[in-house]
Amino acid sequence: MTTTELRQHFPQLQRTVYGKPLIYLDNAATSLRPQETIDKWTEISAQKTANLHRAVHRVATEATQEYEDTRKKVAEFINAADYKEVVFTSGATHSLNLTAWSLGEMLIGKGDEIIVSEAEHHSNLVPWQMLCGRKEATLKRLPVDQSGSVRTDLLQSLITPKTKILAIAHVSNVLGLVNPIQEIAEICGRNGVLTVVDGAQGIVHQRVDVQALGCDFYSFSGHKMYAAPGTGVLWGRKELLDKMPPLFGGGEMIETVKWQGSTWARVPQKFEAGTQNISGTPTLSPAIDIMRQMPESEEVKDYVYRTLSSEPGIRLFGVTDNIKLKVPVFSFSVEGAHHEDLALILDKMGIALRSGQMCAEPLMDRMGVTGMLRASFAPYNTMQEAEYFVSSLRKAIKMLK
Repeated sequence: MTTTELRQHFPQLQRTVYGKPLIYLDNAATSLRPQETIDKWTEISAQKTANLHRAVHRVATEATQEYEDTRKKVAEFINAADYKEVVFTSGATHSLNLTAWSLGEMLIGKGDEIIVSEAEHHSNLVPWQMLCGRKEATLKRLPVDQSGSVRTDLLQSLITPKTKILAIAHVSNVLGLVNPIQEIAEICGRNGVLTVVDGAQGIVHQRVDVQALGCDFYSFSGHKMYAAPGTGVLWGRKELLDKMPPLFGGGEMIETVKWQGSTWARVPQKFEAGTQNISGTPTLSPAIDIMRQMPESEEVKDYVYRTLSSEPGIRLFGVTDNIKLKVPVFSFSVEGAHHEDLALILDKMGIALRSGQMCAEPLMDRMGVTGMLRASFAPYNTMQEAEYFVSSLRKAIKMLK
């Protein structure tokens, strides 16, 4: 599918803002929805609304089938060893909190250690801080260098017999850098440390094979990969999921309930208490279908990277010697201009960007800034849009000088 053909699947790309065609460059925050995703949500909502796994009537059977077929499709998409390793959640934040709480209850005690990379989204930092607070455990930082690359050379020295878990993003939502998950998981595995990966950006920009990566848990959101918001996945090794206690109690996650106590259903139902996202979760299926048809082109990424990294007065974060280890996510600051002022001016030019701390305040501190401007591209963004973004940015900078 060409970029021109792909764009026809996304209705929002046809709209205008302030009388100008919308240039949507906030894809790292949330992607746009293709018509197929919208249609699937509408189909389930209009024709197949019923609670899942419970009733025996026809509509409930159809709704459950859609939901479970999606689980199998996700498992195949990420090459899970067993579709039962796929737990549906409301998003990566839910998945990471579930992992931190449940794995923490099973594994972490007083004095144990958890390592978290310095470049993490708050969703892969705060839950581990909370866990350490509950368990009187120690949180350790895996540093990044001035470019934002993770200091894997320091990892072995950070690991002690008390280290139980390492949490890290597959791809930084700020820097756009791809972390060496296989190498990190191999080091952790040799030392008996479990690897938890935030794949919110990785699932979008990388071909994810959880078995090849060697990690123990991998989380991602549907809304960043063209599915409905409020959908997400936690993949974990089944032998670990089987041992972990559930986070939520309620309907469907139980095997038996007596006054004396309850027993839990098998994985994945053990972690899916209550009424699930009946209409939303099945949209992961058409989202995966369209992702498989998206064009693979480095042209836009190379152009934007080359331009921003050489533009006078612009400081680009996430600079690398190997452009293949960077996805089209560009965070930068401009000398003498506030990131939010630039974002507001560019908005009037029809360009949607993200400004601020990108839910990564410790990384902002590391880089010595209070915030950044971020342009994040998807396969439906064209070279013409990239060129318009660059020319508009130059105009906006001149207006603030």
